[in-house]
Amino acid sequence: QASLFIRGALFRAPARLDVGMVPWATYTDPELAQVGLGEREARAKHGDAIKVLHWKFAENDRAQTERATDGLVKVVTGARGRILGAGIAGPQAGELIQPWCLALASRLKISSLASFVPPYPTLGETAKRAAGSYYTEALFGSRTRGVVKLLSRLPVW
Repeated sequence: QASLFIRGALFRAPARLDVGMVPWATYTDPELAQVGLGEREARAKHGDAIKVLHWKFAENDRAQTERATDGLVKVVTGARGRILGAGIAGPQAGELIQPWCLALASRLKISSLASFVPPYPTLGETAKRAAGSYYTEALFGSRTRGVVKLLSRLPVW
């Protein structure tokens, strides 16, 4: 808030604080972190035109190595992939929320986080994996299976 005041007072630059973009973290065990809308708030604002993504720390190689598999990344997107909010419960949640803060502040779509390449093996991979789960249904759903089945019946020359 102080930076917004200085920006407006000294540089006469317009400054507005969007409270929904301010992240919070609670340093408990497990750590908790949130930015943007939660699922309940998103449903109240957007109805059923949202998609809720989950990614468990248990599916992350670094978390398995460190025996820190109790955790979850939960992301809420709009119908067209716009990120509305993200929450994390687990080790280093306060650190892991940062890419989601940038994505929300920059109004990025889920495809941006699904396509970045994080170092391996790190807990930071959970952001990419959670974002990538947005496409799971499209890639592995019944429609795709039907197309593959049809193509497999075509003659090979």
